[in-house]
Amino acid sequence: MENRWSTQARIFVISVLLIAFVFFLVFIHELLSPLVVAGLLAFLLYPLATYLRRRTPLSQKASGNVVFFLFLGLIALIPAVVMPAVITDVDILGDQLVAIIEGIDDFSKTTILGYELFSGVPADLEDSITGIFRPDVIYESVAAVTENLVWVGVILIVMYYLLVDWPSARNTVFTMVPDMMKRDAYELFKRMRKIWNLYLRGQLSTMVILGLLSGVAAAVVGLPASIVLGLVAAALGLVPSVGSSVFAFIAGLVALFTRTTAFGLPRFWYVIIVLAVFFGIHLFENYWLRPQVLGQGLNMHPAVILVSVLGAITLGGGLLALIIVPLISSVGVLLQYILRKLSDADPWAEQPSGLEFNEILESE
Repeated sequence: MENRWSTQARIFVISVLLIAFVFFLVFIHELLSPLVVAGLLAFLLYPLATYLRRRTPLSQKASGNVVFFLFLGLIALIPAVVMPAVITDVDILGDQLVAIIEGIDDFSKTTILGYELFSGVPADLEDSITGIFRPDVIYESVAAVTENLVWVGVILIVMYYLLVDWPSARNTVFTMVPDMMKRDAYELFKRMRKIWNLYLRGQLSTMVILGLLSGVAAAVVGLPASIVLGLVAAALGLVPSVGSSVFAFIAGLVALFTRTTAFGLPRFWYVIIVLAVFFGIHLFENYWLRPQVLGQGLNMHPAVILVSVLGAITLGGGLLALIIVPLISSVGVLLQYILRKLSDADPWAEQPSGLEFNEILESE
């Protein structure tokens, strides 16, 4: 009795599975963002748990627990340490917001050919501000905060189980792979893991450097709330190429409406200098910092990264923009593998093949 599937049957089964997978993703699309965030956090912290397991008598589960609760403690500690300085800077920014509103009011009285073209702007601005405190808006805000707290709980739960049970989950997946494909599956896994390791750790380093540079630069050029501005720059550094350019515009707006200018400069030249400084930081990030931090591992030109990030922001929002670069690089590795297999070439010809699959997993 013939038990082997024909080529047509295999194609049919694969097509059905792909369609079912797409429908499954559509069904759980609201859960995808928290799962991705939890996966990224666990991916960043997992090496710490592995290091702790290798250096101590602790098991992987115990190491994962230690790392997870240390992470929670650090998250709780950061506000306690940073908050006093942030509160001071937020008060300063509040004064700057008042100055911005007053500046807009003065600007609205500007006449062009004898007409006050912007006379309705202050009223519209006042309506927008007072509209924030309407009961329905407050209710929607409370509901959104509650929903976000639920998603934070989901992220922490998924992250915890990934830290504690990832080795067994990974090995379970690999045991489902047919023996003839195990080598290929492991090589693909290894290369994609390297890409995401390189990118995410490079992103963290870049964010820290950008935050420090921008905070110091803000203090040097006399912008108020330099600590808050540094934190904003670090957060925007999550989005490659685009984040630092957006922050340059933010710094320019703060310089435009600040009460006093540094060094006694005229307002126009002060804004120009601030924009030049922060666009200089943007160029430094794109053409030196990221190539140095990420190295040549991703093999992607800065222009490709910029276009990819802009497209991701347009199509999928900030989270897709965060992961689009390693995602494209991973797809490139997969396509290269498929093309080599289609041409009957060895996709891993440059790699030594002396270790058996189980020996490779045990050596990690």
